[in-house]
Amino acid sequence: MTFRVIESPAARVAALTTGEVDVADTIPARDVSALQQRGARIESVGAARVNFLQFDMASETLPGVTGKSGEPIANPFKNPMVRKALTMATDRGILTDKILSGYGTAASQLFPAGLPGTSANLVAKPPKFDEAKALLSKAGYPDGFNLVLAGPAGRYPGDGETLQAVAQSWARIGVKVQPTAAPFSVFNTKRATGEYAVWYGGCSGEAVDIMLNALLASPDPERGTGALNYGNYRNEAFDEMLAKAESIQEGPERNKALADATDFVMADQPIIPLYHFHHIVGYGNRVASYVMHPRGWTTAMQTLPATE
Repeated sequence: MTFRVIESPAARVAALTTGEVDVADTIPARDVSALQQRGARIESVGAARVNFLQFDMASETLPGVTGKSGEPIANPFKNPMVRKALTMATDRGILTDKILSGYGTAASQLFPAGLPGTSANLVAKPPKFDEAKALLSKAGYPDGFNLVLAGPAGRYPGDGETLQAVAQSWARIGVKVQPTAAPFSVFNTKRATGEYAVWYGGCSGEAVDIMLNALLASPDPERGTGALNYGNYRNEAFDEMLAKAESIQEGPERNKALADATDFVMADQPIIPLYHFHHIVGYGNRVASYVMHPRGWTTAMQTLPATE
């Protein structure tokens, strides 16, 4: 077996089309129809992961966040009403239906609903722009504000287009967004050093508690929590609920405790879950079948060769 790293989505699609490769993963949804017309076969599976928007909630002022006339302002994301208003103004339907061409599910929590530890109470809702604008005004921003929305370029399906779509949605409540995308290595470095105010990211894990611990638990190197909590969100009550849930043996009681912790923390809106994208793989005529893994792993063992 030969594994090749082809970073460009267009180049991966071209390599599969010409038979240069037998299997290509992370196929853009927009290319599925054309590939099928050329004889490639497509498999997809919902990803055990979430893509989201994350806020810097620790800094007093933020890079790229200004009033409507360009003057520096205090960190608006410290106010939960602002975070909720932005959530209400996010049109997830455009993201899943248009950008992901149906190969994605609108998200309201970290794992797709129905998996162990998820909450049945959390459902992704359509945008409510009028209510969001009123809430933003109540929070002290009747005219909105300006911000830079950062994200990686080509790291996740639909990442660059998502930045543009969110910018258009938030503009409807007076928040003027400048989308900026960078190669993941550059983006990751800048995010870690606090150069972004709000950004698009992704997270996956073997279980929902792993993701809750990494993304939303208070950063604590000694306990190993908050590894992906770049926004430095801290909620002691949630930390206690999560720790208590993790002390329970696996089973219905633990799952309910995790779901309760999820309900509690998502009410504070520390992140905006956007979607659970679907992993898409294409394969050519030398492959008989391909079985996908929800984590998106690509291995030779998942492939059966075609026979004469």
